[in-house]
Amino acid sequence: MDSENREALVMVEAGDYETALIALRALARVTQVMPPRLALVVAHQGSRTEASDLPGTAWYEDDLPPDIYSGLSPQEQLFVDAWRARRIPKERPGDRLPWDAPGHLPPDQPPAEQ
Repeated sequence: MDSENREALVMVEAGDYETALIALRALARVTQVMPPRLALVVAHQGSRTEASDLPGTAWYEDDLPPDIYSGLSPQEQLFVDAWRARRIPKERPGDRLPWDAPGHLPPDQPPAEQ
């Protein structure tokens, strides 16, 4: 995510999850949900503060505190683990290089039609 649009993990701590999702969708783009408590959202820089003040929700942009994580169900922990793993920078040989850069092989040609 860029600095203007950051992803956040939102936990609904109080109130109805469906009602909270409706309010979240009015303030940010909801990209994934894990009922009955979690959602991933992308909020624009200007609306992030307003969205994070949504009553009954807790917003986590960097990581989830260990005490909160330990209180999640196994399915919710898996959801959080996937969110964490996706945010780790990947190292890919040749990433962002042209396909014919020195030391790299060009892609295979498509098979000839017969």
